[in-house]
Amino acid sequence: MDYSSNSNFNKQSNSFKFYNSLSKKIEELNIEGNQIKMFTCGPSIYRKPHIGNYRTFLFEDILQRYLEYLGYNVTRLMNFTDIEDKTIEEAKRKGITVKELTKKIADIFHDEIKLLNIKTPTYTVRSTETVEDAIKIISKLLETGYAYYYKDDVYFEPIKFKGFGKLYGLDMSKWPKKKIRFKRDNYSNNIW
Repeated sequence: MDYSSNSNFNKQSNSFKFYNSLSKKIEELNIEGNQIKMFTCGPSIYRKPHIGNYRTFLFEDILQRYLEYLGYNVTRLMNFTDIEDKTIEEAKRKGITVKELTKKIADIFHDEIKLLNIKTPTYTVRSTETVEDAIKIISKLLETGYAYYYKDDVYFEPIKFKGFGKLYGLDMSKWPKKKIRFKRDNYSNNIW
């Protein structure tokens, strides 16, 4: 198949056109050299991934293969969410440690992507491997007033962040300010 006439790719200018969810426009993505780095969302490994999860992983695989077909070297990093309330609860329910549970589910994931012929990511990283970075980010959010403590948890306060909602085309200033869930507002979400 000849891709030279494809209006969304121009190999000579080393750029692609992708839909930008933030601007709501098709825009050029310029690529430096021959290397493309991709960060893709992986599974929450408290239970076996389901067909909806695999749909996401399949899309990531197709994009990577297409870029490689065009001659690019693709490095893909995929995250595994291996610690969250659901993981802790599931491990307790099964009478095993969180580490035992997440290893078992991660192994199942790797076996199943092989069966589906989905490329294994170049690297995988678990949430538990980046806790120090998460603490630094959350501390900064707390310092700047974009997050707050409630009981034993930390919540992000989106109403304070001027750009919040832009990705989805929402004007948060027009949202009701009714405070019913926690001390602050309806839109806060748990981040720790």
